[in-house]
Amino acid sequence: MADQYQSGYVPPEQQNPQQYQQQYPQQYPSQQPQYQQQPVAQQYQQPTQSQWYQQQATATVSSENVQVTDSLSANEFIVEINGQRVTGVFAVSGVSSYMLKMQDGKPVGMDFPPITITKMVQQDPNLPFNQWTRETVSARGTRLPTRDIAIVAMDEGVETRRWIYRNCWISAIQFSDFDTALDFLIEEKITIQHGGVEEVWPS
Repeated sequence: MADQYQSGYVPPEQQNPQQYQQQYPQQYPSQQPQYQQQPVAQQYQQPTQSQWYQQQATATVSSENVQVTDSLSANEFIVEINGQRVTGVFAVSGVSSYMLKMQDGKPVGMDFPPITITKMVQQDPNLPFNQWTRETVSARGTRLPTRDIAIVAMDEGVETRRWIYRNCWISAIQFSDFDTALDFLIEEKITIQHGGVEEVWPS
């Protein structure tokens, strides 16, 4: 066997270092630090319009990171006719507390756009809306019966604001389609004119 100190002798770990490291890995610990693979960052998603409005309306109200939304909820409301609460109302559109009537770029008075109440068709003739609509149809264009209507915004059962429409009269009554292919409730849309609105804030 050749003398390992003989000139020109090359140790086996230097002759083929890769193979030697594979056979004796304990003698050659990896010099590269081991990194754990980090999860891929979630892709940013643009918030929807409703989410953006929710974020803008949310404010921190205490040091305990309790947050509350200072806004009105569209699905919490009631409708009253002459102070009597009515049932079966699906939606109210056209609510407005202030609108100027303009002429030649100048205000000449107040404008009172109509509101539209969408409700289910109810069969009881003595209900407030049914009484009113029956009187209106019977009037046939003569002096129409009037009512006062209140649209009341609620927050978890607590009144937060109300719009009181004075001297209201019905100018149109329309119904949704009758269709044997549908199982929806028939809707009644009532267009209501009025003589002015009062916006009332809770004290």
